Amino acid sequence: MGSRVLQLLRQGVWAALTGGWYHDPDQSKFTNSCHLYLWLFLLLLPLALHL
Repeated sequence: MGSRVLQLLRQGVWAALTGGWYHDPDQSKFTNSCHLYLWLFLLLLPLALHL
């Protein structure tokens, strides 16, 4: 039960706060890195276009 709550907080709440990104330990480092950089790119794209 405790690990399920921790998983919900780690994946559900963190993903909601960050707009959908969370570290998935079941995926490879390469996949997690690609997701992180894609998320950062999409997060900063509107700001860059506005400037």
